[in-house]
Amino acid sequence: MTDVTQINESSTKTLEKHQELRYEIEFDQQGWMRLVEGTAECFGTELLLNKIYKLTSTKGAVFTWTGCKIEITNNCSPYIGDKTPMQKYSAVFQEIENSRSNNFDPNQSGPRVMIVGPTDSGKSSVSKILLAYSSRLGYEPLFIDLDPGQNSVTIPGTISASHIQSPIDIEEGLSSFVPLAHFYGHASLDVNPELFKALVRNLAAFVDKQMLASETTRMSGFVVNTCGWIDGLGYKVLLDNIEAFRINMIIVMDNEKLFSDLNSHFQQQQIKILKLPKSGGVFLRTPIFRKKTRMLKIKEYFNGVNDSLSPHYIYLDFKDVSIFRTGGGPVAPASALPIGQQSSIDPLAISEVYPSIDMCHSIVAISYAKQPQHIFSTNVAGFLYINDIDMETKKITVISPAPGPIPSRYLLIGTLKWTPN
Repeated sequence: MTDVTQINESSTKTLEKHQELRYEIEFDQQGWMRLVEGTAECFGTELLLNKIYKLTSTKGAVFTWTGCKIEITNNCSPYIGDKTPMQKYSAVFQEIENSRSNNFDPNQSGPRVMIVGPTDSGKSSVSKILLAYSSRLGYEPLFIDLDPGQNSVTIPGTISASHIQSPIDIEEGLSSFVPLAHFYGHASLDVNPELFKALVRNLAAFVDKQMLASETTRMSGFVVNTCGWIDGLGYKVLLDNIEAFRINMIIVMDNEKLFSDLNSHFQQQQIKILKLPKSGGVFLRTPIFRKKTRMLKIKEYFNGVNDSLSPHYIYLDFKDVSIFRTGGGPVAPASALPIGQQSSIDPLAISEVYPSIDMCHSIVAISYAKQPQHIFSTNVAGFLYINDIDMETKKITVISPAPGPIPSRYLLIGTLKWTPN
């Protein structure tokens, strides 16, 4: 086995206090870093001294409050940033912590935080920092990800909630936490916004039950990450999400207009609205980069981070599964319809579809539902990749991350596709 420390040349970077080391490593490349002196953190998670951290197809930053030295491979394109908003991020976390400390009402939940803002404004980074800081103090907050295009916890096309009971793993990220997920089935919110809003309400009801069932969860509260569509229909969906989760703190990332609009909309409600700048290390992601990130996330689900898992082929008879599609089938996005027109298809309809060749390369979700009528309101057990469909033998070849029979005959399909390398 190749020693990771022998891959690519490295250099040691010296950081003064309140500086951060930013790095970018391209897809299909490997690098590493290690803290050799001082203290530092990556998205709120402390680096262990002299531990090798593998870096693959990622971009990030390591911040130090005290000063440190970090050895990192040169193919990570490391550079030091002097101006960082970490002190402002820390101050916002202190506000969240104060709301916990001052909450003496057993009937009142802890902080219900939603992070909003345009694409590439650092929402996911701030989410990780707030979650990591909370877990370091012994809290167990829920993390809710409502971004179906770039889901941080599980595969794209889903919305999810996960208990964060320990600092976030620097190499695996939020993938190391087991989520409760609802399958939306599309990477874009505007394919079926009514379905998306309905699934969000289902997820919010589950979160409320979790808050009632556990004193620790109630006190810890939750952090919600959102997608970057904040105009027009996207703004209306955002308001619906805020109402569904009964948010009491909104963090607006790098957008004056959104900050002003939300302040005006909620001026009669007790919702604290804060504004934060994005980090200088945040970069603009091209559509190609976004697609590659989605494909990598799906690959990691089946193969594990750094190919640590061995996916399994499973052969299913047509008669042993039932495949359902939500929304009555593929429809044009709302933005593609003529002005003033609405789709005549029921966006919440659930219809069974017969297996066909065009389903090859699709990602399908395995529903926990016991009856078809409960599919819409039930979370999913996991995901399968349709590798092949043989119409003559009536068999479906799927790839699963685990061996053995699938836990349900009910499968959900959307528009999400993947082609393994």
